[in-house]
Amino acid sequence: MLVPPPSLHTEAGELRGLTADDWRLDQALSEDPDVVRWTLHPAGLAEAAARARVERSRANAVVRRYAIVLSGQIVGLAGIAVSADPEIFYALLPTGRGRGAATAAARALADWALEAGARRVVLLTIPGNAASEAVARRAGFAEAGTEVRPHRDIPTEMTVWEVTR
Repeated sequence: MLVPPPSLHTEAGELRGLTADDWRLDQALSEDPDVVRWTLHPAGLAEAAARARVERSRANAVVRRYAIVLSGQIVGLAGIAVSADPEIFYALLPTGRGRGAATAAARALADWALEAGARRVVLLTIPGNAASEAVARRAGFAEAGTEVRPHRDIPTEMTVWEVTR
């Protein structure tokens, strides 16, 4: 099984493994209407729930979540779920948007997974999320079909993007 590294450097900044103090990031993302609309990030996390979510993710060997750090400022979150086809995800605070952070994070995580032996790396977008679709394209992913997944407890057809060796 692939084991994601504790941190990765990108062309735009750093992906730093979450620390206990990053509950504020999880909480801030849960309060952003764009993040809630376009990602699977839970909505409206109270402090206790955000702290517990960060602690669960820090103990998870299958999913690694990272704070995206640009010029010393945390601007979002990215991660990778390790499976037969590792899956990348990301969410940015408004201060991180339009700065290449998501593209750099997706590319760094995909490069790491491919170099570590994965044959295919995927990410999913909700149709209509033009910004995330652009990130996928800029990061070198190509459309590979659709998949239905629950989004806010509603089965939702999502676009599957892939990069292969």
